[in-house]
Amino acid sequence: KVVAVVEEPAQVAQVVEVVSRDKEERKEEERNEEEEEGPVRARAEGDLAVRSSTATQPALSYLDVFLEAMSDQWTEKNAQGYIILLIAENKLTTGMVVKRLRQVKNVPDSVLGYTSFRGDPLFRAAIAKYVQQTFASDAGAIDPECLAVSAGCGAVIDNVCFAVCDRGSEVLIPAPYYPAFDNDLRVRSGVEPVPVFSSSGSAGLPTNEDLDKAFSSCSNPRVLLLTNPHNPLGTVLNAQQVHRCIKWALMRGLHVISDEIYANSVHAPEGSREVFRSAMAMAPDLAEKLGEELVAQRLHTIFGFSKDFCASGLRVGCIHTKNRRLLMAMDNVGYFCGVSGHTAHLMTQALEDASFVRRFLQKNQRNLRSSYNVLESKLKAAGIPFLPASAGMFCWIDMRKFLRESTWEEEKRLWTGLAKDAKVLFTPGRDCHASEPGYFRICFAWVPERALALAIDRVARYLQKNADA
Repeated sequence: KVVAVVEEPAQVAQVVEVVSRDKEERKEEERNEEEEEGPVRARAEGDLAVRSSTATQPALSYLDVFLEAMSDQWTEKNAQGYIILLIAENKLTTGMVVKRLRQVKNVPDSVLGYTSFRGDPLFRAAIAKYVQQTFASDAGAIDPECLAVSAGCGAVIDNVCFAVCDRGSEVLIPAPYYPAFDNDLRVRSGVEPVPVFSSSGSAGLPTNEDLDKAFSSCSNPRVLLLTNPHNPLGTVLNAQQVHRCIKWALMRGLHVISDEIYANSVHAPEGSREVFRSAMAMAPDLAEKLGEELVAQRLHTIFGFSKDFCASGLRVGCIHTKNRRLLMAMDNVGYFCGVSGHTAHLMTQALEDASFVRRFLQKNQRNLRSSYNVLESKLKAAGIPFLPASAGMFCWIDMRKFLRESTWEEEKRLWTGLAKDAKVLFTPGRDCHASEPGYFRICFAWVPERALALAIDRVARYLQKNADA
């Protein structure tokens, strides 16, 4: 828009010329856009935008069979139902959480109003105290102003990627990894996950050389995403290896997301050498070596209550970061995925009860270990190799010797047979980006111990029947 006060004809002509030129430039821009995209923009089915195509695809390859199984689950009264061992959810200690939340009687009127979209301040203060008292006790003081709370860790990761990545940027992830990362990264932020395989063939993290190779294959790498404790391996990652990988990433200008959603679900036997250490506790040493500002800007830790508190339905995920610009972005995008005031109040009351938190975590860890022990015993009896687990709710099993040939199609055939004949569902290794066919993930905390034992008995019978065929 041009606004001018003119008196002379020459001045009028000059203004008209400017306005006309501006209009022509805008028309030229519009013509260029039409040439690039066509006069009629492409649309997806249902008259949706093309970008919706990713969202309308199944998030996981086995979704159809899973939905069928959900309608015919095993119970004491339905002994022939499906036993589902692919849901990463902990039902073992839910009763204790429900009992504590029901003790919260006086819910204030304030829960009905708006609060900070970074998360209610009282809630963030309770979370900071909880973190200091549990899985990051060696990290020093946790500033509540460095925390942001959203509706689950998936939303947190999506928001971080939105803020630090451009569409098409790459996120390096040591493989195997959580199968839903592929969907979570692509569906809204348009970020591309890049599996990084370990050349050593072990269950440990990739070497610096492995990371360099993956890094050099990318056009715009922005993030290294680590999960510790590990999903799907069910192990605590070696702290020195984690430190090495974080340092490698920071030195190459990458952001690091340390996904610690299972930090309080370590169930290793007492005296075990596998000791979890949070990235927050590694930050001071990294800052001394690389500079405080670099580490503050690029190291982000994610955790939550879906797994460690048996409360995936409450949708509470958190990020700890000292990057002020990222926190400012969270203030804005947090509007779209905030935790309800009622949930924040209930969880604040529970977290401020230090005695409950201590007793719950101890009980939950014992329950996890008990279920895992049942699974371990049954796997040994069935002759199915596995990676010993110590954290989370996973066991990584090796069924390569039961494949007729080492192909992904053969893995799918075995998985389908187990699902349709034995009516037992595992997570396929291919979905977890396993290095080769034949590995599967078992989630052992979603069913009671009796169903867990029965599932492996069914698998053993299926494998024997096929061996005899």
